Amino acid sequence: MRIKSISSIALLTLAILPACQDLKFGDEFLSKAPGVEVDLNTVYSDAFYARRALWAAYLTLPYGVPCNEGTCMSNDILECITDLNHSYLGYAYNGSTIYYNGSVTADLENTSNATKYSYTREDNWKGIRRAWLFIENVDRVPNMDDAEKARLKAEAKVIIAIHYTQLFRHFGGVQIIDHSFDPNENLSIPRSTAMETLDFIVKLLDEAIPDLPWNFDEVQILEQDGRMTAAGAMGLKARVLLFAASPLFNSDSPYMDGEASTNLLTWFGKYDKELWERAYQAHKDFFDALSTNGGYGLVQASGSMTVRQAWRKGYFERANGETLISHRPNNGFIKFKSKGDWWNRSYFFAQAAGDYGIAGPTQELVDCFPMQNGRSITDPASGYDPQRPYDKRDPRLYETVVCNDTDYCNRTAWVYPITGPRVGLDAKTDWDDPFGGYADWKTGYRLRKFLLDGVAAHAWDPTELDGKEVSWPYLRLPELYLGMAECIYQTGRGTAEACEYIDALRDRVGVGHIVPGADFINQILNERVCELAFEECRWFDMVRYKREDIFRKKLHRVDIKRTDAKTQESKGTYVYDFTQEVANGYRQWQDNFSPKWYLSAIPSDEVRKSHGSLVQNPGW
Repeated sequence: MRIKSISSIALLTLAILPACQDLKFGDEFLSKAPGVEVDLNTVYSDAFYARRALWAAYLTLPYGVPCNEGTCMSNDILECITDLNHSYLGYAYNGSTIYYNGSVTADLENTSNATKYSYTREDNWKGIRRAWLFIENVDRVPNMDDAEKARLKAEAKVIIAIHYTQLFRHFGGVQIIDHSFDPNENLSIPRSTAMETLDFIVKLLDEAIPDLPWNFDEVQILEQDGRMTAAGAMGLKARVLLFAASPLFNSDSPYMDGEASTNLLTWFGKYDKELWERAYQAHKDFFDALSTNGGYGLVQASGSMTVRQAWRKGYFERANGETLISHRPNNGFIKFKSKGDWWNRSYFFAQAAGDYGIAGPTQELVDCFPMQNGRSITDPASGYDPQRPYDKRDPRLYETVVCNDTDYCNRTAWVYPITGPRVGLDAKTDWDDPFGGYADWKTGYRLRKFLLDGVAAHAWDPTELDGKEVSWPYLRLPELYLGMAECIYQTGRGTAEACEYIDALRDRVGVGHIVPGADFINQILNERVCELAFEECRWFDMVRYKREDIFRKKLHRVDIKRTDAKTQESKGTYVYDFTQEVANGYRQWQDNFSPKWYLSAIPSDEVRKSHGSLVQNPGW
């Protein structure tokens, strides 16, 4: 037998070992029965072990917050290569560094953990194999009823669909694995076309949906949170069809010529309006089912809960009725802690985002948020004052970033640099870096979303985050609202109905209704920023609309000078300068852009070992 592809090796290396040994690697709770050699017969002879085989597949799902060294672009976040965020981490091996200096290559993909999504070094193929093993073997479990078997097989199919959705959005058409391979099979598998890959994902989801519960009731939800539901599967189907209908794949010409484009691996070969109709129908089916079944909804302010607290709950808290699919880190929930072992995984994100500089929100991000009356800050009728830039803005702004002179740590944020010695309260600002060289506040803003508040003196001490569990909101209800608005517009149904879905999100936070303009798609993309920033949506919006203009943007910070002599406890007067580019903000693609960045490179070793069956993406 000749193995030609490293991805095949990654998928099948352990195929000749007892299956549960494969599943046991890294999964502490998948325990071996005392004194028994664990193999497939053992695992699927008892429901207890069989369920844990599926839980091991769950643990391969992506998690968007770095929780220890080497995770998430090797300590960075995907937003750092969009226009919304600039990372100052600066390590030579880090994700932001290698994209900013343009050193990402197909050869680097062989070994690096810092690229945005590795074809072979994520847990995707491992998760796909674990799920197929479960699907193929669970029927022989004697002490599990048929209804549970059907449901768990459906959950496994959604896990496979999630991994393939990730691969599809990063690479286009990929190798389709439709069963757990035997080592004696031919493992030289060519890439399927983009359409074949899309259809494979949709087929898995269509098969899964009937056997899944729509949602969990109030008694079940905390215990079952994170498990797949029909609502999540339908939402994922809508997401992947929206991506497929967008101009990256659905166009009269490929984004870049090459063998992969000729073979229809990176586009569908023509523009087809029917793809937008399919995306629209998937969204409509979801909302029709939501209307019938209920169980999910936008978190609304009520009682003592403010609109800001309601919006935060919708992305941050578990079992909130708004998250459709959530993931946990690969060995369970993180409970963040503010003191103790600084290299403990429970503290790493707070260090990285609160001080090391992976989260540098840009002025471009802040400018996306409208005024509270709903009008863009560029609209002369909005009431925006550039010298009082954060007054009467969309409340989602204040929950996404901390802005100068707004609330922070139970007082007012002081985000202006000073010169000279720092003596006493009046000389202290939040802009100060306690380590004398890192990057909190360096753009004039600090991330609040996911990081929440620190303490008065130190952004890197995550007091408000302390003790909280953070599950990653892989897919939330607001994305479906905005996807529906986009599909309505793209299928020619007009802006009025589309605006209803956008306005439902704005109503939740008390923001005026959107006024559709000539560039309505860009308005929708901006609204997606306001709702979904730092949830790994902006990158895919940039590439699916082939937004070279966003890649080429020069990114900006705010420079703030205080002009009064009042004490820090008093609100001050300031001069704001928005013309300054972010420090060290150069990105190689700003002046030397190539469409190759829309999709990632297949590792060069994969291509070489395939002897022609695995075609590289254009430009790499």
